[in-house]
Amino acid sequence: MLQNNLEEFIPIPTMLVSYDCGIKFDVYLRKGRHYLLFAKHGELGVHHKHRLAEHGVESLYVHSEDISCFEEYIDRNFSGILQDDGIPIQERSKMLYDYSLILGKHLLQYDQSTFLANSDRVKLEILASHAYEYLSRKNGAVQSVSKLLSHNYRTYSHCVNVSMYTLILLIDLSYTRQTAKRICAGAFLHDIGKLKVPRHILDKRGRLTDEERLEILKHPADGLALTKDMDLDVLAKDCIIHHHEKLDGSGYPARAHRIPQHVRIVTMMDIYDALTSNRPYSKPYKPFEALAIIGKDVEAGRLDKDLFGRFVRILTDGQIVSS
Repeated sequence: MLQNNLEEFIPIPTMLVSYDCGIKFDVYLRKGRHYLLFAKHGELGVHHKHRLAEHGVESLYVHSEDISCFEEYIDRNFSGILQDDGIPIQERSKMLYDYSLILGKHLLQYDQSTFLANSDRVKLEILASHAYEYLSRKNGAVQSVSKLLSHNYRTYSHCVNVSMYTLILLIDLSYTRQTAKRICAGAFLHDIGKLKVPRHILDKRGRLTDEERLEILKHPADGLALTKDMDLDVLAKDCIIHHHEKLDGSGYPARAHRIPQHVRIVTMMDIYDALTSNRPYSKPYKPFEALAIIGKDVEAGRLDKDLFGRFVRILTDGQIVSS
């Protein structure tokens, strides 16, 4: 069966589909601008897995009408797949990151009328909880996930990256899973207010005008407004509204001096990922160049010195391998 409405299909990593627990939705392959039914619900088996492997297929597709069934499937099986040592750790890490990108792209759509719901917060916290268990318990998980972090800047991929870096540092600091998942949700949503900023401003290659800069400065407050129905924990809200504050009071929107540790983490990870990403107006810095830039802010008293030292140690110890 061929279908060709591109907007009605959602990509999912092949690894998200387990072949021994049954699925309750149809899965499709993409062929050009068409979608071909690959397996009906309940029929996906080992022989399908072999066919996908033979042809190097990395993505399957789910029809938008089946998205609720797919989400129920994820809730039931995601943690088990991540913890399955029979699956190579590189494949599990790719599954975690790919699903994070799917969720990010779904939640962080460029639509100025978007208001996220409480159910979206629940999805983020479940994902963060699974990621915490995986990254904290599996040897090599941090390294394998970090190698996948995309540095081709998009708002949603940047937010996913910042949440992953933040989670890695939270684990290193021995934050509990319950606390870390709330902070991680805030890190994931920290730049959501940029959805209200016109694209021509975000993508501008030259110097911003005063009016354009004012639009950028509004994005923390706009982010809180877009998440008003999510029932976010105060830890997550802190990350959205304060992630551009600096310890010397030079940040915005409140020019605050007293900044909670979890926000200081998100701020530093935000800067690091932005510097090492390929943005419309800037080529990416190499990791050591980005750290040197951040180090100047640390020495000037704008960023947390202890957190910076810890992050550098994680990088240089090979726990994070940046390209």
